[in-house]
Amino acid sequence: MNPEIEPFVRWGLPHLIVVLITLLATGGIILLGAKGSTTIRNNFCRAMAIALILMFAVEFIWRHTGGVKTPWQENLPLHFCSVMIIVSAIALRYRKRWACAVVYFGVLTASVQGLITPALADGYPSFAFIIFFLSHSMLFLSAATVIYVQRWRARRKDILRSLLLMDAYLLFIIPINIWLGTNYGFTQESPIPGCLLDYLGAAPWYYLWLQLPALGLFYLMYLPLRSKT
Repeated sequence: MNPEIEPFVRWGLPHLIVVLITLLATGGIILLGAKGSTTIRNNFCRAMAIALILMFAVEFIWRHTGGVKTPWQENLPLHFCSVMIIVSAIALRYRKRWACAVVYFGVLTASVQGLITPALADGYPSFAFIIFFLSHSMLFLSAATVIYVQRWRARRKDILRSLLLMDAYLLFIIPINIWLGTNYGFTQESPIPGCLLDYLGAAPWYYLWLQLPALGLFYLMYLPLRSKT
């Protein structure tokens, strides 16, 4: 943490403002999806995809040009939310079904936790605060865009496919964490004390105990968006 910056306070005023802005922006996306023409909606999706890639690049450059004082191993774009930024850009630009499904199920169950229980040390107005909440808010808005602007609808097979793709990320990242001594995807320890993962056993086994609850939750999420075709 930067000693010149106030520490982050969960559900302090800056945190509340970020959440409120995100919700208001979500309302705008819902309105755009309902009222916007096909051309406007398509252009918005492309613009969102470009914004995600630019944000990804800015954060990468910042981290590797002295923006943070942690070892290079901890500044690789390997966290789940970093990967989801790229997947969201693919979903918004190319409308790939697998990407849209992972954005819907993955962002609204996993990445959204970053907005609710941020693993953040520096408070506002640090750049760490800004880039953290900008990226997590953009992910949430990407999921809203997939639903309301692209009007994507889920098929039953998207449930299992999304879970398997998320599990594939974990299986990929666990050996990398062991090799580098890092905690990408929080497979070595939970992000913050007292979070949900702490009640499910030791890392990384808590992800194993999440499989059945995740399938049940994904099924409930599938129901309001199930495709009629």
